[in-house]
Amino acid sequence: MLAAALMAVSLNLARAPHGLRDLLVLRHYHQRLQSEREREQAENRELQTTITRLQSDDIYIQRIIRKELGYARSNELIYRFVNDSGTPPANPP
Repeated sequence: MLAAALMAVSLNLARAPHGLRDLLVLRHYHQRLQSEREREQAENRELQTTITRLQSDDIYIQRIIRKELGYARSNELIYRFVNDSGTPPANPP
C-alpha cells in the first residue's frame, strides 16, 4: 500500500501542472535567461567604453572617422589597392 501511494505521488509530481517536468523546464529557461543577461551586460560594458572614448578620446574619434568615412588629413595620401576581383576595396584601411 505504501508503494502504491509513493507511485501515485510520483506520478502526480511528474504530470501535475506545477510538477517536476515544469520545474526542469523553468530551470532550463532560467539558465538561458542568465546567459542572455550576461551577454547583454558584456555588450553594455563595451558600448559604455565606446561612449566614454567618443566623448573624451580625440585620437579614437579620428581613427573612426578615417576608417568608416575614408577621410584623411590635408597632408596625407591614401593609396587604394585593387583586390583580386579588380575592384577597389569598399572601405579604405
